[in-house]
Amino acid sequence: MATMTMLEANHILDIIFKELQDTSHRHRPVSALEGYDICQIDSAVKLQIANKFLHCALKSNPVECFADAMKVYGLAIGVVTLNFVPDDQVDDIGAESVFGLDPDYTYKDKRIGSLETESSFANYCRFVGAGDMLYWQKIYTRIGLEYTAESPRGNQPVFF
Repeated sequence: MATMTMLEANHILDIIFKELQDTSHRHRPVSALEGYDICQIDSAVKLQIANKFLHCALKSNPVECFADAMKVYGLAIGVVTLNFVPDDQVDDIGAESVFGLDPDYTYKDKRIGSLETESSFANYCRFVGAGDMLYWQKIYTRIGLEYTAESPRGNQPVFF
């Protein structure tokens, strides 16, 4: 079982958001993901969703705040699976994503089909609730990450 720090999760999402803003090519090169695979990206997105839930809980309008955040994070894995192609195909009109679908309409990377959706995970965060002192431990367990000494504690958001 692997683990991930919040700092690493933040780094992974910074890579993705930066690359998605680059319009110098038709598509995004898979090498821009710096070796992170779809499961690591999914874990990073989910950690950020969990953290955003706690941040929003501190606001005067937590439901609206979290709904706005999910407009961004709720599409993250879909955007990644559609936009990253082999490096030599970044300018090809017909380039196919390295994470896309096979002709039989199954994902090329079979792990993608078993990932919990971002919206389902957001519902889990709501279910656990910002008041649960085991919030981060439950989040790590749900994602399938090892909960270590470097993992966030209690139910406090992580600030960068």
